[in-house]
Amino acid sequence: MTSSRPSRSSTRRITTSLKRKPSERTALPFEQSAATRLKQYQNTLLKLAQSEALNSGNTSRVFRAISEACCSLLQVKRASVWLLTKERTAIELIDVCTSGRRHSTPTFVFQSSHWLAYLRSLTHKHRPIAVHHAVRDSRFKELAPSYASHFHVEAVLSAPIKQNRRLVGALCAESVSAPRRWSRHEEYLARLLATMATLALEAAERREVEQALRVAKEAAEVANRAKSEFLASMSHEIRTPMNAIIGMADLLWDTPLSPDQRKYLRIFRRAGGTLLNLINDILDLSKVEAGRLELESIGFDLNEVIDKAIDIMAMRANEKGLELACHVDRNVPCHLVGDPTRLTQILINLMGNALKFTDEGSIVVRVTNDPDRNIAGAVRFSISDTGIGIPSDHLISIFERFTQAHASTTRQYGGTGLGLAITKRLVEGMNGRIWAESIVGTGSTFYCSVLLEAQTESSHQKSTTPINLAGVRVLVVDDHPTNRLILRELLSAWGAQVTEASDGMTALDDLRQASERGQAYELLLLDCRMPEMSGFRVVEQLKSSPNRCSPTIIMLTSDHWADDIARTYDLGLGGYLIKPIRRSDLSQTIGIALGRTKKMPQTGVKVVASGSTVSTRALRVLLVEDSPDNQLLVRAYLKQTEYVLDVAEHGAVALDKFKSAHYDVILMDVQMPVMDGYVATKAIRSWERDHDLPPIPIVALTALALKEEGARIFEAGCDTHLTKPVKKSTLLEVLRAYKEHVV
Repeated sequence: MTSSRPSRSSTRRITTSLKRKPSERTALPFEQSAATRLKQYQNTLLKLAQSEALNSGNTSRVFRAISEACCSLLQVKRASVWLLTKERTAIELIDVCTSGRRHSTPTFVFQSSHWLAYLRSLTHKHRPIAVHHAVRDSRFKELAPSYASHFHVEAVLSAPIKQNRRLVGALCAESVSAPRRWSRHEEYLARLLATMATLALEAAERREVEQALRVAKEAAEVANRAKSEFLASMSHEIRTPMNAIIGMADLLWDTPLSPDQRKYLRIFRRAGGTLLNLINDILDLSKVEAGRLELESIGFDLNEVIDKAIDIMAMRANEKGLELACHVDRNVPCHLVGDPTRLTQILINLMGNALKFTDEGSIVVRVTNDPDRNIAGAVRFSISDTGIGIPSDHLISIFERFTQAHASTTRQYGGTGLGLAITKRLVEGMNGRIWAESIVGTGSTFYCSVLLEAQTESSHQKSTTPINLAGVRVLVVDDHPTNRLILRELLSAWGAQVTEASDGMTALDDLRQASERGQAYELLLLDCRMPEMSGFRVVEQLKSSPNRCSPTIIMLTSDHWADDIARTYDLGLGGYLIKPIRRSDLSQTIGIALGRTKKMPQTGVKVVASGSTVSTRALRVLLVEDSPDNQLLVRAYLKQTEYVLDVAEHGAVALDKFKSAHYDVILMDVQMPVMDGYVATKAIRSWERDHDLPPIPIVALTALALKEEGARIFEAGCDTHLTKPVKKSTLLEVLRAYKEHVV
């Protein structure tokens, strides 16, 4: 009979099965196929990557999502995230996820000194630390009494969280109530989750930096606006009295004065001009730094821009007895597209800088195509001087604001060091660059390359030759080689046969030899001030010569030009030219001189009809100005004219006067008490529309030399504007233009 009891061997198998270790029992769920595990991993990681928490930038939500994924992927009942404090003196528990996705943030903070072995292991290893028995492991035994025992943690898989290769925390998968052996797959998953935590920390850090940058940018913009408003306000407050100061100085200059008074007044006017330039430089620098300096793009003639800049600087050069010359290469395109006003400012700044630091010698401006850029419209300007020079170690720093080559130069030569800084910004705005070369004690050369747009042939007509000198033999006498080059190129282009002489004795020999050959010169351009023999001495020698020839003589004068011009008339010469010589002045003077002596027909001369259509009725002008000094100044400007002037102290008075009387032009100050110029102009335009009246010309007078101010003025309804200080000639020219339209 067979017994129903199990055999002894069978009993041993069952007993062995019942006595299997807990760690082996917990490992059973992981005994799945590789494909099943891989699919589970992919789904969990994909869900984590696409979760809103991971993309929120909120580190607390990110850590919650990562600890949940850790529990799911590694099938543990507890996962925790730890971070080191900023001082790295302690490690803090940030988030704990337990089974059922319950989260808590218990305030566990351990001093780093208690976790030395554990932290060293995390720091020096890239792979996670696998602790199979927390109580027995030497790396974790320091934490066993205070942490592991408290939460019944038997095994821990810790993945280091690092930023820039520096340990910042750890992600821990914790086996509760049972030891556990961690597989390589589980270590890889823990490391992947820790990497996600690192990315989340870096993203949060970037957001903090971006937020800080946004706050800083907004603060900077507020500061820039405040600075611009302050500078604009200061500009108005300074320019308003300066309008009276400079204007009255100009009026005083036209009155009889003693030599000493004229000398004092010249200093007075120069100081006012210096102060005005300083204000302009500060406003320009403010606009550049605020990113509000906009460049225009309009068609212009390069020769006109250069002539304007030369004209402005010529008087300063003459006052210092310096030779100022400008040579434009014939291959440079003259019809360009860009910002002529700012280009003029660049040239004036560079020439002004050269004049400031040069006490004797010359300033030479050269204009060529840029050899480094073979593009039509790429133009290079060079301004060379014979001044004090610049040390080589200062050739870059001089283009920084408020910087000069030496601190002593500010005391000796003045200036703020803003001109070159502004010039550099303007040049860069024209897609160019600026640099300098110099030898101390010998002089400097500033180079400026800009990229403009060359106008197409159809956008302009080729300028005709201003004068025909075909076959005319001309002798040019000047000790400065650049002046001779300029005159030779211009005269040759007009058909003349040009010969040069560098001094008076050579010129006399050339004149004598040409006369003996029967090929006497017909035109003599003669520099009045040369070493050894001046131009006037040459003329005297010619007049006293027994075989004297009689060319038409045009004297070239620069410094002390008033005396030179008077002497030119006394000698009965054909004419004079003040250096630096402009192309238009040269052709006109030669035409007049040759036409008088040789009966040569003048080309390009405009004939004005005798019957003028300009109205003879007196122009009625309303001045709206709150400054008594400026009221007196405008009265003085118009004193010798036929204009009838009425004055209003502010906009409200002006509006009443406008409604009760007829005016042809209104001069409107924009900054006034009670009612400013903007409000008054809008009210006048509204009244005109309501009563179906034609708009009266309104000229705004503003002390704010800002482009935005111009836009605001036109928006209010003004026709044009003048920036204070307003010169007499400018005001009269504007009024004259409006008078032509008065019936």
